[in-house]
Amino acid sequence: MDKVSNILCGKDLTEDAAAAIKECRFVVTDSNLASLYPELTSGAFVIPAGENSKRQSVLFNILSAMQKKGIKRSDRVCSVGGGVVSDITGLAAAMYMRGVEWVNIPTSLLAMVDAGIGGKTAINFNGVKNLVGAFHLPERIVISAIFLKTLPDREWLDGAGELIKTCLLTEDAYKALNANLDGLKAKDIDKVYPLISLCVDIKNAVVKADPKEGGLRKILNVGHTVGHALESIEKYKLSHGEYVLKGMMTELTMCKDIVDNSFYREILPILRSFTNPPTAAASAVCRRSLSDKKNDANTISVMVPTSPGKVTEVKMRQDDYKSRYASALKELNAL
Repeated sequence: MDKVSNILCGKDLTEDAAAAIKECRFVVTDSNLASLYPELTSGAFVIPAGENSKRQSVLFNILSAMQKKGIKRSDRVCSVGGGVVSDITGLAAAMYMRGVEWVNIPTSLLAMVDAGIGGKTAINFNGVKNLVGAFHLPERIVISAIFLKTLPDREWLDGAGELIKTCLLTEDAYKALNANLDGLKAKDIDKVYPLISLCVDIKNAVVKADPKEGGLRKILNVGHTVGHALESIEKYKLSHGEYVLKGMMTELTMCKDIVDNSFYREILPILRSFTNPPTAAASAVCRRSLSDKKNDANTISVMVPTSPGKVTEVKMRQDDYKSRYASALKELNAL
């Protein structure tokens, strides 16, 4: 089976997750998951929970532990956790002996709909989000929505950002988002699961068509140009998904001249119901955006959903970007 398609998704796949973990010789999880699921994560290498673990020292601690365990190229490693755990475990698997197989068990909403799918692995470096990384697809992904029962409120909000973003990429998903929006806000797993399933299908299809972000996969960067800049400026004070939400509302407003007016009036209140506009200055956001790997020294690229299922890439010079950002903040704060 094509590795990109080897995803098992269901409401309660606890037994499948446990079986997948047992097939791996080395397992990485975080301190929160180790406490919540001691039987599932018994014997795992535990890293501190949180974005601060996506750094060089933690990565090399994992690699050292893999060597001490005697991991060979024929072995598999496993990630059990949210986006931070999958990002750093996948990168360790890509680097160790120039690549060993890995299995991903995403346990957060963010990881289930985005970070845990697609093989983009990375750590943050020198204050830049995901600067050091590799494309390394997992051999298998087991998505069990039952893990969301223990997800903290802040982590729900984190996942909501990427889930909403993905639901803007097709007309059917956008309709489903509107139909299940109250369930997402209420953290109702039964109502959120159909959205998870849709997002998995969407991202899987995009990754399969463009595994290394040469073209189509850029649509997954909606909200991420401003979002990543805000993350770096504020030193990850909020979750990734919250910054994506702020990035989406800001970028939509920056480029509202090309956005369908009805869609804009519909989506902006949805985004505002989850978060507030950013406060960072235009000059700082521009400077951070220029350091993003998606941009060059002269232009900044923004992926803008102009209507349900349609995303347009907009490239701006620095002065235009700063001007549009400042105007967007003024407009958003006046609402």
